[in-house]
Amino acid sequence: MRPEVSFIFGGISTEYDSSVSSLLNVISVYLSLSKAERPFTVKNIHHVSQKGGNVTTLPFDEPFVIDDLNAIISSEGIRPRRTLVNAFEAMASCKEYVVNLLHGQFGEDGGAQTLAAVLGLKGTFGDPEVASLTMNKYAMSSFVSSLVPNDIVRIPKTILIKAKDKLEMVQFVNSFQGPVVVKPNSLGSSLLTERFDEPEAHREEVIALINEILEQDGAALLQEFVHGKEYSCGCIANSSDIVTLPVVEIKTNRGLFGRKEKSIEGMSDLSVVDDRNNNSIANRIKSVTRIIASTVDIYNAARFDFLVSSRSEIVFLECNYIPGMGKNSIFPKMLENHGMTVIDMIHWVYSNSKPFTRKRCLVRDKAA
Repeated sequence: MRPEVSFIFGGISTEYDSSVSSLLNVISVYLSLSKAERPFTVKNIHHVSQKGGNVTTLPFDEPFVIDDLNAIISSEGIRPRRTLVNAFEAMASCKEYVVNLLHGQFGEDGGAQTLAAVLGLKGTFGDPEVASLTMNKYAMSSFVSSLVPNDIVRIPKTILIKAKDKLEMVQFVNSFQGPVVVKPNSLGSSLLTERFDEPEAHREEVIALINEILEQDGAALLQEFVHGKEYSCGCIANSSDIVTLPVVEIKTNRGLFGRKEKSIEGMSDLSVVDDRNNNSIANRIKSVTRIIASTVDIYNAARFDFLVSSRSEIVFLECNYIPGMGKNSIFPKMLENHGMTVIDMIHWVYSNSKPFTRKRCLVRDKAA
């Protein structure tokens, strides 16, 4: 008997559109397969609204078409809605296995993971602590810095800026001699991310962007811009090992894989790096990816972004705990060159990944 899975997507974060794109591509690939080719059956699709965070459930009944999804996304028709907690409780009670396609806040920052762990909901949520760590770019960089020697992986000079630091912003900007990147600490999809080649000359613009970020995020990052080539390496995890996927080089005209490059077709070029040479950049990046993913305890899948400088230094940028699965996203391209579709990957994770189990709290008897 084939396994049965459900999907959850949408969400209250600024990455709502990325989540929708991921779900649409996954279901499109699934529908392109004959029933005999499908490695699992789909039970339900759960949509989390962007405004209120309430959940609408769409049973996956045959025949199913993409217009059915578009209807639930645009809230057409009358369907009952539940709160997130009630929806997660219902999924858990029905023993659904849920593929988490919620990106950004609540979806991959530990929120959904904590709720799933507390309620015993099975799926691809993973460890709440790991999700929280990887979503926090500054904390994750600090973790990698403590884990891997600087001569193997370097961390760019980075200053964490919070609302309380507003009086020191000019000093922070002036502390950088070369180009900088300003970006949110926890938002994804390169939202509000920009490069400034001469930060002092554009001080007012830099500070204005930092203030805009602080309206959406708890902290902003002022980070050294490293000239070089950008790469990404994904991985999938089973119960005992990390399987690294082909490394992808990301080429852009301005040397920054920003919001425009991710959202506008033709602004970036993705190419798989040949790793047949044992001394290649690809193999070094794969090795680093394996070290980080194994230590941080990735449960299902993740994607790690790096730069390689002109001196061949590997520079860590960030971890994507819930990689985008959209048609033109990086992770599906890695899977394709690994001989997998997104459907194959979901089935592989269902069959091979170790489930996250919440640790039981040890309560000592005071009288003992």
